[in-house]
Amino acid sequence: MGTELNLAAIIYDNDEQPVDALLHSLAARLNRSGHRVAGLAMALNEQGLRRQPMALQDLESGREYPIAQNLGTGSRSCCLDPHGLAEATSVLRALLEQPPGLAVVNRFGQQEIDGKGCRAEFLQLIEAGIPVLTLVKRKFLQQWHEFCGGEAIDLPFSESIVQQWCDEVVSR
Repeated sequence: MGTELNLAAIIYDNDEQPVDALLHSLAARLNRSGHRVAGLAMALNEQGLRRQPMALQDLESGREYPIAQNLGTGSRSCCLDPHGLAEATSVLRALLEQPPGLAVVNRFGQQEIDGKGCRAEFLQLIEAGIPVLTLVKRKFLQQWHEFCGGEAIDLPFSESIVQQWCDEVVSR
């Protein structure tokens, strides 16, 4: 990967932190100010937390893509629906045709580490030179650094710091 990588991850510790709400508010603020921000973020509940059952939301159209499958009450397996996730990633692939000033990719997590999820779309966006902002849970930080060759910027879960990075990227 090149040295001019416009790639950053908001590092967070647990699912109770309102990181998804931060993505939504940043995208809305930047879009209101005339900068196109597009991509996927978790659909939110009334409290601004990740909604159950899980769904991804297109930040431009508002369309939601269910990404959870019902495995029953006794199941301990991951409920992520790979088919729903695959359908949602079409939003990210469309950004290659009409690049935004900033692309939001929901998360870099276990699916991406395993070569699935949004991994291909991450790479396509990066290779196209489109700035990308994502979320990375601290427990996946080493794998994230390996994925991006240590060239991404790690941002703390701080609205002002993340806003500053986003403002700099979309102003280039």
